[in-house]
Formats: sequence, structure tokens, C-alpha cells
Amino acid sequence: MPDLKKEVLLYDAHPGFAGAVIPLPYHMKKIARQLEGKVMSLEETIEIISPIANEAGGTLEIVEKYKFIGFRVQGASGREHYFRLIRYK
Repeated sequence: MPDLKKEVLLYDAHPGFAGAVIPLPYHMKKIARQLEGKVMSLEETIEIISPIANEAGGTLEIVEKYKFIGFRVQGASGREHYFRLIRYK
């Protein structure tokens, strides 16, 4: 489990399309772009993104091995979609 209190640099936000079956929901794309280049703790980052992810019907996941925050959402067809929302270092 990553140290959620440690400050990280957020970078490489998902562009919103890039070959996905469905596009990244607009508000998720928007918040990822707003956070890009910011330095804050992972805990603070998750607190900011979580309400938007919940409203979009999805969940967040910190993937420590590859240093990114993922977003998982189920489409109208019932198919699950997963996005690398934003990287951190």
C-alpha cells in the first residue's frame, strides 16, 4: 500500500479517448486535467476525485506498482471499462 500522506507530482492525465471502447466520462477527464502538474498527497487527490467518480458511477484505485490512479466504470451495456486516469511520481 502506498504512503497516502506522501506528496506526489500528478502528471500524464488520460486524454479522454485513446482507443477506449467508450470515452472517459467528461467530468473525470476534466478533473484529471485540472490536477495535472499539481503536487499533493495521494490522500488529498483521492478526496478531490472521489465525489466526481461516484457521481460518474465508478470507483478509483491506486495502482502502486505502476504509479497511477485508475478509474473503473460499468457502461450501459454492463461491460466494465478501466482507465488509467492520472500518473504520479
